[in-house]
Amino acid sequence: MQRFANELRALTQYFLFWLMICFFDRFIFITAFFEKIGFAHFTEIFRIYYHGLSLDFSAVSYICALPFLIYCILSFFPKLQPRRTILDIYTIVTLILFFVTSFINVNIYREWGDKISKRAIDAFLASPSGAVASAESTPVVFPILGMLVGIICGYFLYRWMFKKVYFYNIQSAAGNFFKLVIGAFVLFTFIRGGYGRATLNPSKAYYSEETFYNHAAVNTQWSLLRDFFTKSTKLKSPYLFYTDQQEIQKHLKPAFQSQPDSSVQVLSTKRPNVVIIMLESFVGDLIHSLGGEKGITPHMEELIKDGILFNHIYSAADRSDKGMVAILSGFPAQGPESIIKYIDKHENIPAIGQEFDRAGYETSFYHGGQSEFYNFKSYMLTHGISKVVDNANFGLNAERASWGVYDHVVFDQMIKDFRKEKQPFFSTVFTLINHEPFELKHGYKFGRANNADKFRSTAHYTDSAVFDFISKAKHEAWYKNTLFVIVADHGHRLPTEKWELFHPNRFHIPLIFFGDVIKPAYRGKVLDRIGNQTDLATTLLTQLGLPTNRYHWSRDLFNPTTAQIAFYNSKDAFGLITPQQAVSFDNVGRIINYRSNKEYPMAKTDSMLNIAKAYYQEVYQEFLKY
Repeated sequence: MQRFANELRALTQYFLFWLMICFFDRFIFITAFFEKIGFAHFTEIFRIYYHGLSLDFSAVSYICALPFLIYCILSFFPKLQPRRTILDIYTIVTLILFFVTSFINVNIYREWGDKISKRAIDAFLASPSGAVASAESTPVVFPILGMLVGIICGYFLYRWMFKKVYFYNIQSAAGNFFKLVIGAFVLFTFIRGGYGRATLNPSKAYYSEETFYNHAAVNTQWSLLRDFFTKSTKLKSPYLFYTDQQEIQKHLKPAFQSQPDSSVQVLSTKRPNVVIIMLESFVGDLIHSLGGEKGITPHMEELIKDGILFNHIYSAADRSDKGMVAILSGFPAQGPESIIKYIDKHENIPAIGQEFDRAGYETSFYHGGQSEFYNFKSYMLTHGISKVVDNANFGLNAERASWGVYDHVVFDQMIKDFRKEKQPFFSTVFTLINHEPFELKHGYKFGRANNADKFRSTAHYTDSAVFDFISKAKHEAWYKNTLFVIVADHGHRLPTEKWELFHPNRFHIPLIFFGDVIKPAYRGKVLDRIGNQTDLATTLLTQLGLPTNRYHWSRDLFNPTTAQIAFYNSKDAFGLITPQQAVSFDNVGRIINYRSNKEYPMAKTDSMLNIAKAYYQEVYQEFLKY
């Protein structure tokens, strides 16, 4: 009996060791974002730990499964009993992976509002240099130091806990078989989370309407492993709410109804040149006219005075790859997926470059970074864009930041190229300096004491670069016949640092039409109507009399009968905005995690949410079919 007790002690202590490491990982995460809890809700930490236990047990069981299986097999061969070195090596390698993931997760969560996932790993593999550049915006000394401390302390804790533990206590084959069966049963039970019909999933740890509490309760390493090994989201939709297609269409119909003949024509010509200026991370909080801080983008205010401002526009998602498709294809975001990653899929969706190409326009795309990033180049070339100019097209002497050539250099190149361009032309330029690490060589207008000030400074630079480009364009022959469309790819947590990823203000972006081709009566107008980034495609094509039938997710913002509604989306949640209410739904916990108007009747809020559920279920089904 003593031998069984010794064996049980060895196995139990290894399990408890890793459970302590999981607790420490959560402690790191909570400490890094303690302001989201605060001393007023300190007791919430105990609830976070309690509700996260099932996922912790599962994560620990996964870690213990391999050494346990090898140990049990070796127990049947007494002569092959190796030294404990094998377990030592396995433990320290796993500790390294564990704490590297833990501290990377803190930085990712700070920037993205989501925990580390397969998508983050894919982004790193797609552009390691870009990922390193982004990391430069956050302190790296403390994470690296934290990793080292965690690994070293973890290993010494392991050695201390096992200094008086002995293995291979059971000698009989029957006893070892019994140990294998019992141990495997316990580990499998913890891994699966029980024996009900549904296996363990992140929602098991969800318990609160506060998103951060739920995220803190979910075991970081467990959720990352699940992200890699669950059925591919390229094959299966995470949005399954309705089984009846008619019910989906019934919910969607009010959002897409309008009277086509009611559209207002604001342009003086049907064939202007069109230049879309897609601004990196240009959240509405940067622009005073959108309720943002004063003085960050003074030149944008000048453009607004002589252009048309849509002041309630929201981005489709929170990342550039999704924003680009939303703007140019009018196709909504797909939560955990991004259609631009898959060439076989994205080449089948429509994009406005094709409409311009068929209408006889010269077409081009400009970007100071690498156009191969997230398949931007293939997306452009397969959608009617004949010329792609990127980082590789600029000489070695061109001014560069971490991500590529400075925006003002790209704009100057466009001025030169457009002098030779046959009119009419359609061009899109995607800026990059207003991106982590917010790098400027010519000084920071608002200082560089913190990321918020650096972000304000790079936004101010972008504002100046855009205004300088348009000012120079005014001296060119093609200017009089050109429409400039200024829009952001997505919002950002900065400069306010108060909008969580579920909050609509995180997705609030500018959309401005500017140029002499706008009828004088409409210059200086503000369209105070709610709309989406995806609506630009139909809005623009309608003004030019070009086909819009392929853009069924896009609506005409110049049509007063278009419903005031906007949708926004992140990896794990989605939201909907109307004049009466804004609501966000966490698709993991299957709970409402934000309501702007708490007095609004819950029945009406649920009815709104049904529209969003139908919307994303239908969008994802379309993504799967492409």
